Amino acid sequence: MLEVHDLSVTIGRTEILKPTSFSLENGHSLALLGRNGAGKSTLVKALAGMLKYRGSVQLDGQVLDKVSYKERSQLIGYMAQDFAANSVRLTVFELLLMAQNSHNMRFSASSESIDQAQRMLSTLGIESLSERMSDEMSGGQRQKVALALALIRKPQLLLLDEPTSALDLANQLQLLERVSDYTHQQGICTLMVLHDLNLAHRYADQTIILESGQISAKGQTEQVLTAEQIAKSYGVHCEIFVGSDGSRSIHPLSALVNV
Repeated sequence: MLEVHDLSVTIGRTEILKPTSFSLENGHSLALLGRNGAGKSTLVKALAGMLKYRGSVQLDGQVLDKVSYKERSQLIGYMAQDFAANSVRLTVFELLLMAQNSHNMRFSASSESIDQAQRMLSTLGIESLSERMSDEMSGGQRQKVALALALIRKPQLLLLDEPTSALDLANQLQLLERVSDYTHQQGICTLMVLHDLNLAHRYADQTIILESGQISAKGQTEQVLTAEQIAKSYGVHCEIFVGSDGSRSIHPLSALVNV
């Protein structure tokens, strides 16, 4: 279980993220939503240990402030907006081996590391990419590899910063289906920064909407993403439909004036 208490981030003299508290059960996913500059990526980077923060973060009872960088990197998998490995001349399989042994300066692949890399490729359905270099793959393929790298150490917390930003519709659905399946099957906590509210409806158990660095709404996704809340947070008038399979979708109608 992830428990966040009064987490805040100040850069220079500006408080980018005001004291924020929430919790997330294992096996569940949470979407972080909000307009540009609301503090979504700041929150994710703070949880990943990339930004200094005030407050307390506990993961399955462990206070993350008190664990070493090495231990934290094993507990948390982080997938950035852009997969920046184009300058590294390694195959996908080699990257997966290296990611498991990044703290071992005398790295040599163990049979366990090799088996784990093969399992991850199979789990995400990307075995065909095993011998590819980063510059030989499409954007969608690189995002799937970035997800594999975030998961390769079997983290308890998965952090995704706009994982679908550069993907076409099919790849968006494929990627988030795999994230959803892995989250539920492995019993981990997953936080994902999204801009598409319909993807949040489809794949997030819970949702937090940030406005100006503080929580505007939080709770079960279907209870948060109401027409009224969307109008308040995004300045958009919309209708919400329920499909034949029970899934909900948001249909924007118009931008509200003076919002």
